[in-house]
Amino acid sequence: MDNRYCQQFNEVERLKTIQADLIQQQARWSENEQQLSIGIMGQVKAGKSSFVNALLFNGRPILPEAATPKTANLTKINYGEHFCLKVDYYSKQEWQEIQQLAEMQSQTVEAKVAKELVEMAKGIGLDELERCLAIETESLVTDSIDGLQGILNQYTGNDGSHTPLVKSTEIALPVDELKGFEVVDTPGMNDPVASRTQKTREYMANCDVVFFLSRCSQFLDKADDELLHNQLPNKGVKRLILVAGQFDSTILDDGYDRDSLQETVSNIKNRQTRHAVKKAQEITNNKVHLNQQQLEMVQNSLSEPLFASTFAYGYATWPKETWSKSMLHTFEQLTELAEDEWNYQFTQQDWSHLANFEVLQQAFEQAKTDRQALLDQQKRSYLPNAYQAMLKQYDSLINSIKQRVELIQTKDVAYIEQEQQKCEKKAASIATILTLTLAQAKNEAKQAAKELLNQLEQDQAMYSQLTTRQGTREEEVSYSVSTSRWYNPFSWGSSETRYRTRTVSYNYHSAHDAIEQINQYGADSAKQIVSLFSKLISPNSLKLRLKKALLNELSTRSEEFDPQVFKIMLENFIAQLVLPAFDVKLGDNSAMIAKSFHGEITSSNEMEQLRSQLNQALSNVLEKLHNEFEKQFNAVIALLDSAGDGLADELLADLRQQLEKVKQQIADKENEVAGYLDFLEEVELKKKEILTKLETI
Repeated sequence: MDNRYCQQFNEVERLKTIQADLIQQQARWSENEQQLSIGIMGQVKAGKSSFVNALLFNGRPILPEAATPKTANLTKINYGEHFCLKVDYYSKQEWQEIQQLAEMQSQTVEAKVAKELVEMAKGIGLDELERCLAIETESLVTDSIDGLQGILNQYTGNDGSHTPLVKSTEIALPVDELKGFEVVDTPGMNDPVASRTQKTREYMANCDVVFFLSRCSQFLDKADDELLHNQLPNKGVKRLILVAGQFDSTILDDGYDRDSLQETVSNIKNRQTRHAVKKAQEITNNKVHLNQQQLEMVQNSLSEPLFASTFAYGYATWPKETWSKSMLHTFEQLTELAEDEWNYQFTQQDWSHLANFEVLQQAFEQAKTDRQALLDQQKRSYLPNAYQAMLKQYDSLINSIKQRVELIQTKDVAYIEQEQQKCEKKAASIATILTLTLAQAKNEAKQAAKELLNQLEQDQAMYSQLTTRQGTREEEVSYSVSTSRWYNPFSWGSSETRYRTRTVSYNYHSAHDAIEQINQYGADSAKQIVSLFSKLISPNSLKLRLKKALLNELSTRSEEFDPQVFKIMLENFIAQLVLPAFDVKLGDNSAMIAKSFHGEITSSNEMEQLRSQLNQALSNVLEKLHNEFEKQFNAVIALLDSAGDGLADELLADLRQQLEKVKQQIADKENEVAGYLDFLEEVELKKKEILTKLETI
């Protein structure tokens, strides 16, 4: 469109904004269509890496298995043109915090892991250690997946040369089957390293589909319960698949009390499903803010867990020489159980049934399909909205052009000069009205802000309450098992000692909880203040109030004043009015707690100290909110006062400038009208194009 005329109408700028937003949204759609985000989540040692290897790589140990709490980290797998490993190292500050924690005389899991990481890092040369911490990110390219696997072991394996310095990794593979999605193996929300836990939380906020793994032997325990209550599905998760993993280990625990494999499997599934249904009900009862779709997702997912065994999948599909030591040991125990207790031998069909990977792979493929359908639905809904917004602006622009043409055709220069004198007399009262409108907005904002700050002070008490959580740890116990065989008299009365683990519960406060409550209190409070000012002192809302007051003033029935002549000019003045935005930045308020406390706080004395420091930190946040609010609010008020003081002069100056343009256009009436009519025809054509696009959606 002709730029000379575009600059005269505000609707053109608003059209450009809508079009820019549409282009940006379409770019995001294109990117999202290529990246379905699938998370493999659960506690440390839940078998996530083995699960990913079986699901994506037919069991090849691309991801190192048997990860320990010290080596677990978030690993993202996606498509790339080359075999590439991107490593995300700890920052210098994060490593210093780990070193400080390692030096503490504490028996917490966090302190023990920190000590292990620091001890492992002693094998890294000082220059190399400082290089990694300084660069924070590094990419390594190989020629094959075998080479990539070797490198990966050095950065994520239990004995890897650089493992202690690695916070997360990203694997790119030139495998067509990976196009369109990414799979992320997370370290688990019970990761003892705080920075890795935070990275997992951030990822979960953008995750589309979650395969949530819970060990069958400790199915949906307190740690799983905490994750489900606090993180799912109130983030970005669209699909949740609950996997009761390591099914084989539960068969070993339960099978000695049953008469057959079928009875054992049936008993475990019935018992664990009842437990999952109960958990689903608890979550839906507590999460009152969930919408109906989210409630149904939680209830359906938890009410129908998928029982699976990666080991059983391996027994059914992998050559025996590729089995790990753990697989071989479990295989021997299972076959011995079947022989001794059921007089039975496992078949390939049994292993496939226990593995249940066909169902898991179907869920995996269905998730990808559903994600594309969701994107298409979003696309279909967004385009009509954008086109409707464009049509509204085109209608307004057409009306403005016609008003300008009518003004030029029906008025002469003498008339404009005569009306200018009348308008300048009116300008003083118009400026007064606008100034009073600004003053009213300021007073309303002050009152609303006062009420909000009082509410934030009351909210502090809610955020100061720390939940007492219940954790679990495994303890190894021994028991005696008869090794007598009826056909061997020499074995009668003999026995052997076997070992199994049991779960022990304990209460604790979480340092992560305290830090998150401080950050959440600050974020929620700042958000409320910004939201308040976006309504009361935002450019858009204030301009609407000014425009309403202005039009009321121009609607006078006085025959000595023609408001239509200046309506467009006055609206242009309001559109150009620049008003300040309000922003709140609070900085870091949890540093003291992060420095003094780590992980699970179990002693009553330390729990009380944590609560005390939490209260102090929340008070500091509130004080900062008050101070920041007063400072920025006063600055906003000062700017508005300044705008009001010069309003009459600016209004007159703008009117006179606009009137000079109109006089010139009237003097060259024929050419100006022809130009505007051409511009009008062009705009109407653009509107017709949008109508056509809207009809074809």
